[in-house]
Amino acid sequence: MNTLPPRHARAQSGGILSKLLFFLLVLFALGAAAWVFLLPGLVAAQIHSKTGFTLHVDHLSINPFTANASIKGLVLKNPDDWPATDFIDLREFKAEANLMSVFSNRVVASEVVIDVARCTLVKNQQGVFNATAFTDALKGPNPASQPQAKGPAKEFLIKHLVLKFDQLVYADYSAGKPVTREYKLNVNEELRDVDSVAKIIKPITAASIGTLTDALSGALNGRTDLLKDVSGALRGAGKKTGEKLKGLLDALDKKKP
Repeated sequence: MNTLPPRHARAQSGGILSKLLFFLLVLFALGAAAWVFLLPGLVAAQIHSKTGFTLHVDHLSINPFTANASIKGLVLKNPDDWPATDFIDLREFKAEANLMSVFSNRVVASEVVIDVARCTLVKNQQGVFNATAFTDALKGPNPASQPQAKGPAKEFLIKHLVLKFDQLVYADYSAGKPVTREYKLNVNEELRDVDSVAKIIKPITAASIGTLTDALSGALNGRTDLLKDVSGALRGAGKKTGEKLKGLLDALDKKKP
């Protein structure tokens, strides 16, 4: 006995399946577009409600299926009650990571791009830095009460890191009369096999020391005797700062750089 459905019934069911698949594809495309369109606003609103800092992003996308992230035109500004507005102007951040490594103890990224146009570190009248205020606000009112992650600290490996950092501004309002200094770092480095925060920060700190040396060279106006003394002091300060920084970063990384 022939139990197969009639040909026109099979064709009709095939047509319904095709329409269903097409509908799912359209729905997925609309969902992806909505995700890309709504995500920047959602992130900005969340950050502002939690920290008081204002965030604007031209482009923000995170692909949960590939662990890739892309940010362009990010501007983070201080809260209204701060004496200066500017904080971070990020031209681009891009990360291409291995999805499976995200769930392991070692995150592996094939490429990371960090392109900072300008960072303004502001110390307010109470002696608090904007960077500290921002990170503390993200942690919450009582970070000690938050559940602490157990086990070894998560490691990472960036096979190719592009690091750009144009300008650093320091603005101090803690002593009454504001003091502002601008440093043109002009960092443009390509690093390979980066596995610690110290290796990321090293080009920035080296550029900062070089900028200070150049500024003092101009201020001393050719006094080679004084310049020699100052350069030695800078090298010593840089060494001590590097040792303290290394200790701090080792504590953060829980591993040697």
